[in-house]
Amino acid sequence: MNRVFRITAAHAVPDGTLVAPFLNARDTTSGLPFDLIEGFSLAAGTIAPHSQSKIHVMPFVAQVTFVRHGALTVRMKAAADRAPYVLVAQADEAVLTAAGTLVQLINETGSPCEVLYIVSPAYVFEQQEGGIRYDDSVVLDEDWDTLAANGWRTSRALPAVEQRNEALLRLAATEAALRPL
Repeated sequence: MNRVFRITAAHAVPDGTLVAPFLNARDTTSGLPFDLIEGFSLAAGTIAPHSQSKIHVMPFVAQVTFVRHGALTVRMKAAADRAPYVLVAQADEAVLTAAGTLVQLINETGSPCEVLYIVSPAYVFEQQEGGIRYDDSVVLDEDWDTLAANGWRTSRALPAVEQRNEALLRLAATEAALRPL
């Protein structure tokens, strides 16, 4: 399926940012064949001026956040880190977030920050009947102080790898059922 892929209309995601998955065959909203590519996925995102995402964690995927326009502050904490730390990326710079790292995207400027999310392996997102059935990102309600006070334990259970694998099987089966004979 050699073709040009275009960024489409973005939609709000649970962390409070806007995302347009334009090259992700493992996302039910992309309309791409499930077996197109599995090693990575690509989505465009926008972080509104003077806003921040909720803190979230992606247990199974690493993410490169490439800043296309604007500036982005990224607060992160991996399991081995004693405390959160901040990285600032300008246009044409990127930040790597390893799997299992707590992360928050912050736009401290008065202009939108446009980014590309390059995720490996491909980000899995399964939407069914208007609801989210599986999402590789777990969005937290806690702030950094609450997480620190709780010993960095989250109130939300992280999915097991079996849940991710089940979502992949459902996505593959759904795509196969929709394929013309």
